Amino acid sequence: MSKWDYMGERAKPSTALLVLTLLPWFLLVAVVIMTDGFNTHPSTPPYIYLFVSPALTIIAIVVAVMGYILAKDEEPEWGSRLVFKAIEAAELASILVAALFLGLIAVTYFLS
Repeated sequence: MSKWDYMGERAKPSTALLVLTLLPWFLLVAVVIMTDGFNTHPSTPPYIYLFVSPALTIIAIVVAVMGYILAKDEEPEWGSRLVFKAIEAAELASILVAALFLGLIAVTYFLS
């Protein structure tokens, strides 16, 4: 029995869960880069900041929801749950940040 097993349950997050935890943050960083920090006149072409950045933000939300559901599923019933609770918190934070980014994109580029 390894140090990650407790009563036969795996207590270490899977690689897929770790990828689903980090991917939304990389997508959100890409949105900030594409929009030049939500500049009103970014240097990228208009179709990039008008269509690709909201699409990437929505994809980030979908990936974060999938990661949250996977973290809830993989969470062990016995033993330490701290790692999984931290991953769930990171997923919820990325959903919140992505929703704020969608609001910023709407206000900056569509309502101005």
